[in-house]
Amino acid sequence: MDANVWLNMPWGIKLDRNPPHSPTEGISIMATDIWYTRCPVPTASGIAFRRNMFDEEFDGSDFKVRNIKELGREKADSHFDHSLPNSYREGGSIPPLWAKHGGADTVMIGLTFVSDSICFYVRPDSDIRSFADLKGKRVAMGVRPYIMIDFMKINAHKAWDCGLRAHGMSLDDVELVELEINDDMHANINPDYKPGEKPPASNMFGVEMAALESGEVDAIWAKGCQTRQLEREESDKVRLISDLLHDTDNMELRVNANPRIITVSGNMARENPEAVVRYLQVLIRASSWAAANPDECSETMATELGVSVDDINGSFVANYQDKLWPNLADETLHLLATQQDFMVQHGYLPGPVDLQAWGDSSFLKQAYQRENLPWVA
Repeated sequence: MDANVWLNMPWGIKLDRNPPHSPTEGISIMATDIWYTRCPVPTASGIAFRRNMFDEEFDGSDFKVRNIKELGREKADSHFDHSLPNSYREGGSIPPLWAKHGGADTVMIGLTFVSDSICFYVRPDSDIRSFADLKGKRVAMGVRPYIMIDFMKINAHKAWDCGLRAHGMSLDDVELVELEINDDMHANINPDYKPGEKPPASNMFGVEMAALESGEVDAIWAKGCQTRQLEREESDKVRLISDLLHDTDNMELRVNANPRIITVSGNMARENPEAVVRYLQVLIRASSWAAANPDECSETMATELGVSVDDINGSFVANYQDKLWPNLADETLHLLATQQDFMVQHGYLPGPVDLQAWGDSSFLKQAYQRENLPWVA
């Protein structure tokens, strides 16, 4: 199957809910907690959590799937360095790449790519009307020194790089202004919000907004559902000049902490491969449900991320509900390589990770086979 078809396939396929294996086949007889963590972005992991799909799959087995949030703050950094054994992570690509290069014992078992809005804003009264008018201007780049890997700084740096290149410019044409932010990033990870409940910091770009209002910077950026939320809540304070989701067809310029990576602890992959396959089966079923129930998926994602349904629907590529399927397609790996190349080029990563060696498709192949779905090489 062509990778382009894979990335855009609607997947309206009925799944076999009774895969041909016994509930505990191949699983260690010792009771074991499986820990998971995910980013506040559209993920099959988030859907599976919201719909209790992990519990349904592993009920009666010797495994229990639990959120690392249960372990408290002292273990929270495993979301970034993947130091917790028997754990899975689905989310932005920067921490997994950084952790793997630093020696983390992980295996990449899947990728997803969902293009999201990458927006650039100025004040309503600004004389900046287009990217060309940004030449020589000050643009915001939030930094969080307290995070072991400042993925949001990298996101900002890459957003400006891609935005400028999409408009025939370069980073040399603007002045990057670093704004130190001391928020609580852990509060936004592994959310368990109730319907209508907002995150503690409802907009991650509040410091940038304040700098724009005060005139400290001339332009700011935002991404994902934060863009529509910002436009709705601060409509009298910002004016959009570009959204890469709509302003470029170059997928490489839409890469910003994506493709999202699904990683598993190396010990889990070696010692309990059956549990890894079954975990991926849950993600496949969650992806199938999302594709078959787009409206309900958006409602689920709104609760998952602590925003409104309108914020969700306007922030991601059309029919994003069809694109949560885990894969290790060559095209997705190429897009991940562009994220890594940027990190290496700008000193955020000492050198590249061997993506081919890091990825192991055997688990995902088995999971799709059990769900009676085709596999993409």
